[in-house]
Formats: sequence, C-alpha cells, structure tokens
Amino acid sequence: MTEFNWSDILGNEEKIRQIREMINSQQFPNAVIFSGLEGIGKKKIAETAAISLLCESDDKPCGHCPSCRAFMTASHPDYYYMEPGRSKANPMIKIDQVRALQREVSLMPVMSNLRMVIIDDSELMNSAAQNCLLKTIEEPSGLSKFILITSNRSRLLMTLRSRCMIINFERLSEDNIKRGLETKNIDNATEIAVISNGSLGQAFKLAENDGLKIREDVLNFVELLSKMTIEDIFGKGQSMSTQTKENFRDWIIHFQKILRDLLIVNTDIDKGYYYNRDLRNKLLKLRSRFSDSAVFAMMQEAAEIQRRLNSNANLELLIESFFIKLRRNTQSMSS
Repeated sequence: MTEFNWSDILGNEEKIRQIREMINSQQFPNAVIFSGLEGIGKKKIAETAAISLLCESDDKPCGHCPSCRAFMTASHPDYYYMEPGRSKANPMIKIDQVRALQREVSLMPVMSNLRMVIIDDSELMNSAAQNCLLKTIEEPSGLSKFILITSNRSRLLMTLRSRCMIINFERLSEDNIKRGLETKNIDNATEIAVISNGSLGQAFKLAENDGLKIREDVLNFVELLSKMTIEDIFGKGQSMSTQTKENFRDWIIHFQKILRDLLIVNTDIDKGYYYNRDLRNKLLKLRSRFSDSAVFAMMQEAAEIQRRLNSNANLELLIESFFIKLRRNTQSMSS
C-alpha cells in the first residue's frame, strides 16, 4: 500500500503551501499544469493533491477514510491515471487514450464528489490528443479535475496551456536531494547531490548506475586525450563497447557536462552554475590545455554521437570513430 503525506515531499515548500490552500478552500482549478525539471517530485505532488481532493476528511489526506484507502491500494473508482505508451522509440499519448479518458470522466463519480485525472508526461500527447483533451477541459462538468504533469511545457499547445493554471516547480536543493538519498541508505549522498542538477530522480539514477565512477572515468579520459595513441583509442573503444548503448549515453552526458564546465571555469560565474563544482580545482588545471575552439569542437562531436546512437550502427565502431575525432580536434586546436 502506497501512502501519501505532504510532509514527505522534499522542496518547493511555497508551491506546496499554495496547492494545499487551494484544496482546503475548495478553490483548486479544474485544470492545472505541474511544470518543472524531470525528477523533482511533480508526480508525487500531483498524486498527493489528487488523494487530498478525493479525501472525505477535513485533514487532507487523512489516509484512513474509504476514499484514501482505495487510492492507496490503486483501486479508487474515481481516479484516472494516464501516461504514454512506453515504446522506447517513440513514446506517445494518442487520441484513442484521450477518448477513453473522456468516456470515463463523462460518468458520475462513484465514491467521491468528483473524478480526478492525472496525465503524466503530458507533453508527449500528439496534437490530435491535445486538441481532443482541450474540448473536455473547455466544457467542464464540474465533476472532474485534471493535473497535467510535464517537464517540457513548451510542447503543449498554447490553446491547452491557456486553459490551465500553471504551477512551476523549482529544482531541489542539494540538502533536499541528500536527504532523499539518505532515506534509501545510498552511499556518497553528498557527492551525488552535487552533480544531480537539482533532480532527485537524476540522483537516484546516478547512484544506481555508478554515476560517480562514470564521471571519474570521463575526467581521466579528458585529461589523457591529447596524449592518447591510436592503440589507446582502440583499446578504450573496445573496452567501452562491452557496455550497453544506454550506459554509453550516460558517459556522453557526463562528458558534455565536463566540457560545459571547462568553458566557464575561468569566469566569475556563480558556483551554482557548475555541474561539477566539486571538481573546480581539477578543471582549472585542465582548462589550460584546451582552447575554446577545441572544447566547442568536442561538444559538437558529442552531440553528433548522441544522434548516431539512435541508429543500428556497430557500437564499437561508433565509439572508436568518436574518440579518434576528439583526439584529432584536441591535438589540432589545443592551446
């Protein structure tokens, strides 16, 4: 049984206060967009708001009334959750899913006095699905409330956005992310929090995928790149090709973040803008080896390899070609 409690939510205290006030005063809008970076807890906030709106008690959510118990056991007849089909190639919410939703919300509530709908990753609705949903939101029966969750609000139609109240959630602080990691007894919580970019979801992914080790490998690679021989390149490519494409994508993301930090490490930019601010002293020493042109060239190659990873090309050949181009750019453009 999944429990929901406002006190368990990390960060965004002012937005949480605003949402609770709207619920308690019965002023929660018919349609709301929860917008913000992926992995900061928008779904948990939306679900806690949903169970609170359906709750029969004054202390919402009480966790004890029949409505709360039904919600916590995923059996509430007046709650509807929709998400994209999980095709890796092209996840999407299609018009047929929205039409099924329309049929559900057209029915009278069974247990509560309204029907509650959450649409996760709502930016992945195609235009037909969004226009279909728009008709439902424009003609509310007063018996349904909608929460659309998105990490890319600009992909929602302007007409749909204009019909919804928008609540923007901020990135989480490092302290909040550290607390979230520590509740799961994850080691190196402080270090992971620094490089999680304000996302607890990203922090969990880093912990699960040995993100600190990947970052260390990337930093070592950048330090040695200009001195690597062709044999070194082939050896590194062969070693890395034993991993999955997803693992290599993670490696590329860390590589891009290191490069981005190299571009700003000699500036007066606030430390909060660094992805790897705990490595600043190492990056300062490393920066003198690369011209701006070399760093930009490597960033372009990284963007290109990300695109090519979606093809069926041989991973080892892709990695070797990528590393050779990086080495060539580095040696021809370095300071």
